[in-house]
Amino acid sequence: MTHNNINTEEVNCFGQDVKFELAAPNLWWVHNTFDDDTLKWMQSIYVNLDNKFEVTRPERRLLLADGADNRTLQEIGRMLVPSLEKMLDLKLNLMISKFWLDLPYFGCQPHGDSSEIIVTLQIYVDVKHIEDHQLRMYGAEFMHVDPLIEAPIIENCGYLNLNTDQKIHQVTWGCGTRQSVTFQYNLATDN
Repeated sequence: MTHNNINTEEVNCFGQDVKFELAAPNLWWVHNTFDDDTLKWMQSIYVNLDNKFEVTRPERRLLLADGADNRTLQEIGRMLVPSLEKMLDLKLNLMISKFWLDLPYFGCQPHGDSSEIIVTLQIYVDVKHIEDHQLRMYGAEFMHVDPLIEAPIIENCGYLNLNTDQKIHQVTWGCGTRQSVTFQYNLATDN
């Protein structure tokens, strides 16, 4: 399989070594999320000239808006549902799958996600920055616990947020680039 031509049938939704680590109530760090081929494909999304991006709020973040990779990403989000339902004991419906490219000095003020979003899975697929530097890139910082906790900003890692308590979180700006995929789910309304 080539990562530029990935088919959803070839995607191993969660890699064999995926690990969920409880970080706080209703919040897990996720490690080794996708298999190598899926990760390489995700890392190539921003250079695929068939994709269309738009600048989103806050500024300095590009969102994959359209293209074959966007359709594949939506399908991956649907394919993750059974595993997430089993883990969380909830019936879920995919709202949207997103690919974000965060540019240097991107930051996001403290906020809570919409109450319609019950589950968010955000995985950092590529991070380019100077580690151990005051201007490094940061993972999402969750402020509902003291001290606040930061999602691991490591390739193929991220967080799973059960949003029933609408956790306040932010992203501190840094110098570098960060690519991530985000899958957002609400409760399924069908029987």
